Amino acid sequence: MIELTQDAGVTIGEASRISGLPVETLRYYDREGLFGDLPRDTGGRRRFTRDALGLLDVLLRLRRTGMPVEQVREFAEQIRAGDQQRAGRLALLRSHRERVAMDLAQLQADLEVIDWKIAAYQAAEDGNDPPPRESMTGN
Repeated sequence: MIELTQDAGVTIGEASRISGLPVETLRYYDREGLFGDLPRDTGGRRRFTRDALGLLDVLLRLRRTGMPVEQVREFAEQIRAGDQQRAGRLALLRSHRERVAMDLAQLQADLEVIDWKIAAYQAAEDGNDPPPRESMTGN
């Protein structure tokens, strides 16, 4: 585990290892302004502070759950704007949560069909009748 002080931060390589993102992706996110103004060391290299890494963690989760980069950028800007943008962040997150919940429900329904197909093929392999689809989907 990398010891991180608020003042020093970590290099972009260390941030890459922590986040699992390629260095070039971190540079892209920085150029896109997602982190605000990252501090630089005396050589001009980016330093990722504890706050920047925490923000990166949230931003990655938003992207991984399908939030478009433009909305991720808006969210990051609202964070940097402070408490006066809390309502905007809350609205953005609630809207995104609703989309993610709908996606999860669809994935669950799709998984049930896949499970039914597996059970049907396994039954055929075992010389048995396939299970009725309703028994696998709860219908």
